[in-house]
Amino acid sequence: MTVSLTAILLSCSSAWAAGKGGIGLAATRLVYSEGEEQISLGVRNTSPDVPYLIQSWVMTPDNKKSADFIITPPLFVLNPANENLLRIMYIGAPLAKDRETLFFTSVRAVPSTTKREEGNTLKIATQSVIKLFWRPKGLAYPLGEAPAKLRCTSSADMVTVSNPTPYFITLTDLKIGGKVVKNQMISPFDKYQFFSAKGGQK
Repeated sequence: MTVSLTAILLSCSSAWAAGKGGIGLAATRLVYSEGEEQISLGVRNTSPDVPYLIQSWVMTPDNKKSADFIITPPLFVLNPANENLLRIMYIGAPLAKDRETLFFTSVRAVPSTTKREEGNTLKIATQSVIKLFWRPKGLAYPLGEAPAKLRCTSSADMVTVSNPTPYFITLTDLKIGGKVVKNQMISPFDKYQFFSAKGGQK
């Protein structure tokens, strides 16, 4: 069975993920390194004429709001063709020291409605969710070495990719027997199984 893959580390991305005429974020993922007082996320309103009410919070992987982070400002109006910075601060108990911990940053944007538009116009709120990784100091080895440590084993109908590293790693451009498999993130010290015969995954 032929298996090919590309692995990428989920480090901070600074490219604006902005939609035309709406709300865009300055990153597609965030990394909060241990020892930092806070990190920031830019929010931009690309609309020339519509203000948005912006509300932000941090979630756990099970979609619950996390009380371990404070985002300021948590609620504000972002005027047309303007941008603002969200400041994210960790205030919780110590996290795992031997691996990254995953959270999600959620940014909801509600377009404003004038009195003339009330009752006549449908306004749709949008919500952007990006990954937030808390990264402790002194992990086993440098970030750049992690992809090379992935281990791939195969049987007649299954391919197993093991991640023995303390980092979250995403598999991209994965092909099993010539068939493209969707991107998959593997947690630290975990594995993911791809069933080639039935196309299933576990």
